[in-house]
Order: sequence, then structure tokens, then C-alpha cells
Amino acid sequence: MKKAKKIEGIKEIWPVVEIPVTIKIEDYTETATFLGINLNAFGENPEQNDLGNTPVLLLGSKALQNMKDSNNHSISKKQQEKFLQMGENLTISYALSENTKELSGAADYPVSLTGHEENEQQTVYLPCKVTAVTENEDIYIPLSQAQELCSEIGEPLKITKIYLKVNGKMNLEKAKKIFE
Repeated sequence: MKKAKKIEGIKEIWPVVEIPVTIKIEDYTETATFLGINLNAFGENPEQNDLGNTPVLLLGSKALQNMKDSNNHSISKKQQEKFLQMGENLTISYALSENTKELSGAADYPVSLTGHEENEQQTVYLPCKVTAVTENEDIYIPLSQAQELCSEIGEPLKITKIYLKVNGKMNLEKAKKIFE
């Protein structure tokens, strides 16, 4: 944040929190990252009225390009386009990635007689709602929902990125050099 304040022509600075997830659409899954940000950074803040804790997504048009089906085949461009055209009607779900937690003890991870974890294949997917499709590869969620997800996985809310709005191309180029 200190580096960002030194940038000339800066209009806005928005903190971003990263939440590792697996997203699922029909038979396709992908390891991804939800970027928690105050959605006012984009000039719009979708209403959460009926959705409660269901994350609302600003889904990047390139966010689905690494999806694979259950046979490990990559998603086709045609299938990606079909999903993206569904927009708000797209049924998408997510599972929080547990890769940030270490195995803390046998009591937390019951092992069957075969030596495999009993909960190995029991990933629980929860619904999320696409509110808009953007022109990048990122998946944004409201910062308030990112806070809830962090508490669910027992991780502190850590700002890992910033989203900048900068006036002028020259100032943008200078900003890029500061962060390289």
C-alpha cells in the first residue's frame, strides 16, 4: 500500500484478498481463486438481498479456460462460450480449498482400514451466483463474503493484492515498474 501511494495519477486503491477454491460447472472443475474486493471498485455493487451467504461473482470471460471434465479433458472454447452466455443463469458452485491447512492430527482426519482418508472423495460444493461477466480471467466476490469464507477455513483475512485505478498511460507504466 505504501508503494501504491507514491504512484502519480492514482485515482483509487482497493485492497484485494485471495481465497483458493475449486469451482464446478456441470461435469467440469477447476482450481481457481476468488478475489475479494469492495465491488464499488467496479462502479457497481450487486445487491445480496436474496442470496444471503451465497457468494456473488464477477466472472472473468477467461476464468473458465482451465476447466477439465471428469476424464481430465480440457473444456472446449465452444463449451466455455456456452457457459458464459448463460450469465446469471449459470449454475456454478465452489468448494473451499483446504490446501492452506496442515494435517493437524489423526483425530481430525479419520483413516479407514484401507489406509485412506474417509473423507477423501467427499468434497462439498456450495452454490454461488454469477452477477456479471468481465473481460479478464479473474473471479471477484464482495469483500464481505471473502471475510466470511476466510473465517470458515480458519484463515485470517490477509490483503495479498491491490487493485489500482490510475490516470494516464504514462502513470500506468510507472506504476507497473514500481511493482515489478
